[in-house]
Amino acid sequence: MTKNQPSSETVATAALTVLSLVGGLAVALTAGVGVRPESQAAANPPAHVVNTPAAPAPAAPAPDPTSTGDPTLDNPRLLFPAEAVVNVKVTYQAKGDGSTDDTAALQKAITENPGRTLYLPAGTYLVSKALEARDKAGRWQSGLRIVGEQRNSTVIRLKDRAAGFGDHWSPRPLLRTGAASIDGVGRPGEASGYGNQLENFTVDTGANPGATGIDYTGSTVASIRRLTITGHGATGLSITRGLPGPALISRLVVKGFDYGIRVAQGQHGLTLEHLSLSEQKIAGLDNSGNILAIRDLTSVNTVPAIRSGDRVGFVSLIDAKLTGGTTDFSAIQSNGELMTRRVRTAGYRSAVTQGGRIITGNELTQYVSKTPFAPFPETQSPAVDLPVRETPDFLAAQPTDWVSATAYGAKPDDGEDDTAAIQKALDTGKPVVYLPTGRYVISKTLHIKGAVRQLAGFGSTLVAGGTAFKDGNAPAAVIQVDDGTARDVTVSGLTITRTSRTTSPAAGLIGFAQHTGRPLVLKDVDCGDVKTSYQAHAGAGPLYLENVSAAGWQFDQPQQVWARQFNHLDRGSETENRSPLLVNAGATVWMLGLETERSGPLLRAERGGRTEVLGGAVYEAPSGDAVAFECVDSASMALSFATMGPGYGVYQVLVRQRQGETSKDLPRQQTYWRGDGRAVPLYTG
Repeated sequence: MTKNQPSSETVATAALTVLSLVGGLAVALTAGVGVRPESQAAANPPAHVVNTPAAPAPAAPAPDPTSTGDPTLDNPRLLFPAEAVVNVKVTYQAKGDGSTDDTAALQKAITENPGRTLYLPAGTYLVSKALEARDKAGRWQSGLRIVGEQRNSTVIRLKDRAAGFGDHWSPRPLLRTGAASIDGVGRPGEASGYGNQLENFTVDTGANPGATGIDYTGSTVASIRRLTITGHGATGLSITRGLPGPALISRLVVKGFDYGIRVAQGQHGLTLEHLSLSEQKIAGLDNSGNILAIRDLTSVNTVPAIRSGDRVGFVSLIDAKLTGGTTDFSAIQSNGELMTRRVRTAGYRSAVTQGGRIITGNELTQYVSKTPFAPFPETQSPAVDLPVRETPDFLAAQPTDWVSATAYGAKPDDGEDDTAAIQKALDTGKPVVYLPTGRYVISKTLHIKGAVRQLAGFGSTLVAGGTAFKDGNAPAAVIQVDDGTARDVTVSGLTITRTSRTTSPAAGLIGFAQHTGRPLVLKDVDCGDVKTSYQAHAGAGPLYLENVSAAGWQFDQPQQVWARQFNHLDRGSETENRSPLLVNAGATVWMLGLETERSGPLLRAERGGRTEVLGGAVYEAPSGDAVAFECVDSASMALSFATMGPGYGVYQVLVRQRQGETSKDLPRQQTYWRGDGRAVPLYTG
């Protein structure tokens, strides 16, 4: 009798697992994700694995010559006015010559400037110790913002054979962001990486086998954009500490390391887009228990491109090209829940191994790890696989294109009304108007028109006060975008808040109003402290939301909305939380990475609105009898999401579909187990 032999994939995976045991133990000990024993999951056995073809895509959006964007712009040269940033060469005498040790200069800049943008002119900044986001007393602090002049020519490099970075099994990061809040920077009393933003430079760990590139944690409007990480140590980008998100990781390149990206912790989710991973030794991306929304992943690796080994892990993956593999592995190894579309692989045994079962095929149009939910299967949902556009990316060519509101009398942090001064700056005709870091008091609507293409904050706050925002019958926006000559408008790096968080938002307080057919981009914006975040008027053009944290959205115009890392906040009022945070009444809304942190209903689609959510992370605060997602009559939804939370309050109905007098619910108990939450790999209705 011949004994069954383990497959080559099993043997190879076991070998890689042994290699990563020591490093993985540290991650496991801090993962903080409740995992039930196998026997406790038996009450809800998994459904059969399906390989479902995607529904035909709806008609492509109408051509929009004013919103082209440039997805290939990965290495721009960023230049800023002196007042907008802290230049580390000018202020801290960092050399960036590749030979001088700049550790002390860079560390001092980080310590003394939480919440301000540190600017690294082109050069190689040699360091010999870890750079850490700590204050003068050695305490961790959030609000680390670093931007380089040019990605490929602005390099933070660890000196070869640096002391403390030689032990491969006890790795240390070259750069570590903070996870503690400070008044005026983070949110007081919260342990989070609020506002940690890294952009447009390279991290090189040099000849140091015990070096991790970046140990990162973020929250709310945190992001990594246009970064390259190279090295030979354990991990390129480590996101394994508590509360790792929500955050946006975009246009990231990782070369080398055992793991390109390693993610742990279950709260909160992460959004990753335009990733390039290569030359890893164990896995391109390793996920332990998190909820990931991923789009446009390129991997060139002999090892698995994605490894999601924890049963509570959840991955939504759209558009992936995974090459360079061997027949020892599948390109994606998953034990958690998985939904993919348009995955192409080369060299691997197959595209996916799910729960130990090899799924045949090297190209998958659509794959779902568990049976999808479809309350009306006879009707194909028009919300499935909506067309996607890149966010328009405007980068001013020269500092002379910018004008500061302070040049017209605005004074941050003085408590006086800055409305007139900021409006004067907006009326100058310059392409970019900026607000140096600080708090500005606004008493009436600011209008963006004419040639203005960007209103840029650098972690700045607009405090809305006065009578203009108090009348619920005549609401007013803090920022209104009107018609103008610029082809699109971007508002970035701003927080909009009210004068006091101890009271409810003023009845007429709106964050943004779009009064133009031009595309509007909201990027790195925190607007959760208002009555309504956004209002579109008749004829409103496309809306792009990237790394936005807000509450109270209503899309009641036939516009198109593309959202990446869209964070819904709890507005803190029991009365307000009885209404949905977002109502789609006739628009087409696509979301990559939806994060919710509130009780009550989350999203309702009606009046023909189409809504697609890929990689939703729903934190279950006390929710009573609320329905999380609701779809009414001619509206449609396609959802891929998972819930998380401490279990003291949950949604008993996760999705409700109503057509006329017929209503069909997706009860919580019918969805799939994932530790302290539930999983819905795919719902179409």
